[in-house]
Amino acid sequence: MPRLAAVVPMKPPRESKSRLSDELTEDERISLSMNLLRIVLAATSASNLGRVLVLGGDADVQQLAKDAGAEWTADGDRGLNEELSAAFDDLASNGWSSMYIPADLPMITPEDIDSAITASRDGRLLAMCPAARDGGTNGLIIPSDSDFRPALGRDSFARHRKAALTAGLPFATCDALGFSIDLDTIDDLLACEQIEPGFRERMLTNRGDKTP
Repeated sequence: MPRLAAVVPMKPPRESKSRLSDELTEDERISLSMNLLRIVLAATSASNLGRVLVLGGDADVQQLAKDAGAEWTADGDRGLNEELSAAFDDLASNGWSSMYIPADLPMITPEDIDSAITASRDGRLLAMCPAARDGGTNGLIIPSDSDFRPALGRDSFARHRKAALTAGLPFATCDALGFSIDLDTIDDLLACEQIEPGFRERMLTNRGDKTP
């Protein structure tokens, strides 16, 4: 496996998916957040990543990470970009390239992750995965010897591209479907239901298994 570690930032589930608060109960939003994380961790664990680190969350998130074979660390409540940059700095100091993967990618597969790894030449080349809806970045691979750091948020994909071009850094783009779809709104949830009937019911229960 390449010396490439994924960092999956995660809020405490009770604080997640606030944009769905008019549509879903708190318990449903907690279930949704945890089940999305299960999907992401299942994909990362079956991919060619060398390590997976869940960053932030609560005791339930910590236990889920442990059950999935991932590492877990608390965050310092400094904001997403600062927390990721600190995690990437620590990994780079130990010779690890880093990959940002959001915790809310409902269609992500091991093959999608491996496609991004291949595009990055096993973590030796900067690689970006665009979001379909808001111009964001739903995957970012940074080599261990690079000082490029995340600037996530709306339209971040264009900003990441511009920053790389300005710095003269070569980079690759990975357009795998699983990276293009994240789940933040009721329209996202309905779109996932169209792709995968039964998705909504599974995600809003305590466990997201396809079978009982």
